[in-house]
Amino acid sequence: MIAAEPPNLPSGDSPDLILVPATASERIASIRLNSVAWKGPLDVETYIQRENHLLQQRLTRDGLTCWVLVDRREAEDSRTILSSCESYRKSALLARDGRVEKVSTHGVGSVYCRPEFRGKGYAKRMLEELSVKLETWGMEKEERRRSVFTVLFSDIGKKFYAQFGWRPFVSSHMSLKATGTGSGGMGVTRDLFAEDVQKCLCSEVVLDKLRDQMLVASRESGSAKIAILPNFDHFVWHWAREEFYAENLMPEREPPVVKGAGDDRARVYCAWNRNFGETPEDNVLYILRWVYDEPTSPAEEEVVVTAMAAILRRAQQEAHEWNMSKVEFWNPTPLLQKAVALVDPRVELVHREKDSISCLRWTGEEQGLGKDVEWWLNEKYTWC
Repeated sequence: MIAAEPPNLPSGDSPDLILVPATASERIASIRLNSVAWKGPLDVETYIQRENHLLQQRLTRDGLTCWVLVDRREAEDSRTILSSCESYRKSALLARDGRVEKVSTHGVGSVYCRPEFRGKGYAKRMLEELSVKLETWGMEKEERRRSVFTVLFSDIGKKFYAQFGWRPFVSSHMSLKATGTGSGGMGVTRDLFAEDVQKCLCSEVVLDKLRDQMLVASRESGSAKIAILPNFDHFVWHWAREEFYAENLMPEREPPVVKGAGDDRARVYCAWNRNFGETPEDNVLYILRWVYDEPTSPAEEEVVVTAMAAILRRAQQEAHEWNMSKVEFWNPTPLLQKAVALVDPRVELVHREKDSISCLRWTGEEQGLGKDVEWWLNEKYTWC
C-alpha cells in the first residue's frame, strides 16, 4: 500500500512487524515506491513494465521473491509497506578439500525504504530477518537444506550491510572512454551474438573447466571457494534489461544484437551489456564476464593480452555506437590490466568505496566449511 505516513507508525523493533513475500499488488506498490531511486530515464509505468519483463526471464521466473516489511495486524493488499527488497535464487559452485558441489544461493537487490520512513529502524529490521530467512528459503530440495552464502551489492558504502553479515569484498574496476576511432590492429576479433556467448562462455566445457580449476585450488588451500555459476540465464537477464531500454528510448533503432567480442585464435572472449542511465554520462557498456585460458609462457601471455586489448577496442566502438560514455569491467585480473595499458596507459584501477560494493554473507562456518571464503568470478554478471 502506498499512503501518506500513518499517524501511528510502529517502531522498528515492534513484535508486530513481519517480513513476508509480497502479494502481487504489494509487489507493484513496492516498485512504485522505489521507482524514485531506480527508474532512471523511464516514467513510472514503463519502469513497472520493465520489472514485469525482467520477472519473466529464466533467471528470475521461478526464483525471485519480493519481500515487504509490514505490520502483521494489517490485512494483505492493504498493508503499509515499511521497507522492501528482492531476493534472486541462483546456482553456485562450492569447492573445499578437493570436492566441488553445486549449491543454491540468493542475491539480494532493490533494498528500499521510502525517505519519510527512514531513521525508524525498518531497513535494519528487514535485513536482520532477511539474513535468517534466506538461509533456508527455497532450499527444500537442496542436499544441505540451507544456503552457505548470499550476496548483495551495496550503493551506500561498506559498513551498513556488514552489521548483518554481508562482508565487503574487493570492488574495483577499470573503464575506457567510448570512441569511434582506433580500430586499427584489431586482428581476428569477431563480434559475438547471443548464440556465440552461449557457446564460448557458457558451454559445459567452459563450466567443467571452472569446476576443475576450483577443485585444484581447493586442494591447495584450506579455505572454501565459491562462484555464482556463470550460466546463460544470467546473460539473458542482463540483455533483456538493455533491450527493454533500447526499445523504449531508441524505438527508431534495431535492438542491440552484438553481445560481446572474442578472438578464436587466442581463445579469449567477453560478453557485455549496455546500461542506459539518467544522463549520457550514466550510459555504460559493462563487460559482464571474461573467459580465457591462463597462459603458461611469456609468448602465450602476449597473445592473450594482445587479444584482450583488441576486444577492448571493439567494446569502445560498440559503446560509441550506442551513445555510451565508457566501457567498464569489474575486478580486472593482472592480465586484463596489462591489456588496458596497451589501449590507454593513463587508465587506473579504481577501488570503489560507496557504489556497487560486492558483499557476501558466509554461513559455511556453521556447516563445517571453515571461517574463510574466496569469491571467484566476482564480475558484473553476478550483479542483481
